[in-house]
Amino acid sequence: TTTTTTTIGRGARVVVVGARGGVGQVICAKLHARGYDVVAVSRGRGTEETTTTGPRSVGGVDCRDARSIEASGAFDGDVEAVVCCLGTTAFPSARWRDEDGKFTNGPEATDYVGARNVVEATKKLAPNLKRFVFVSSVGVLRTNVMPFVVLNAFGVLKWKRKGEECVENSGLPYTILRPGRLTDGPYTSYDLNTLLKATSGARRDVQIGGGDDKLLPEATSRLVVAEAACAALVCASAAGRAYELGSTEGGDGPQDDVQKWQKLFDSV
Repeated sequence: TTTTTTTIGRGARVVVVGARGGVGQVICAKLHARGYDVVAVSRGRGTEETTTTGPRSVGGVDCRDARSIEASGAFDGDVEAVVCCLGTTAFPSARWRDEDGKFTNGPEATDYVGARNVVEATKKLAPNLKRFVFVSSVGVLRTNVMPFVVLNAFGVLKWKRKGEECVENSGLPYTILRPGRLTDGPYTSYDLNTLLKATSGARRDVQIGGGDDKLLPEATSRLVVAEAACAALVCASAAGRAYELGSTEGGDGPQDDVQKWQKLFDSV
């Protein structure tokens, strides 16, 4: 049961966790352009994190450690929404290695432990929260069928589902997004104007399902995921729901049209 279905308006503070990832960057840019007070949380530290016109960046936050989140100051002030887009690769890669070279940054640590800690920090530090948007993956409920058997060979879908369960059982007003294989980007520019220009352009048709039993999306644009996350903040009926997302080039997709997203959310 969610605590509220109130949506958030321009100027509200939104914490984006995983803000330097391929989806997180676009979400931060789009939210900032729409007038939200964005706090961009990431593990990395870099000179590009400090800007005078963009979101407030909070680096050096290791979400695998609950104390790191609480001590970061990311949740200072009246946080009305959190967008969590933590994630790692489905198969062993350099991203699974920590700074010491050990494989301690895999799916369990990132997609489950990190997500769980973000949920707990949100419950503790954001008493006035109105929406928690969680970016997961299609296939989390179908790990026994192809192609998800292969994608889950190293447990990524299993741990993403455990992260989802933390969200679902939290009592927070959540929306879960389950995209397919991510396309478009990831973008490497941290300049907001450059990023927004790079991500604008052709519309993309959106395929949507309610849960995880309808779509087998071969690809989902990172732009579509970001647009869906932004729309979920202002669509009251999206609270307490999980949506699978796919996209294709062309057509008359919703882009940033909230009314079109509302119709899509309500159609399933």
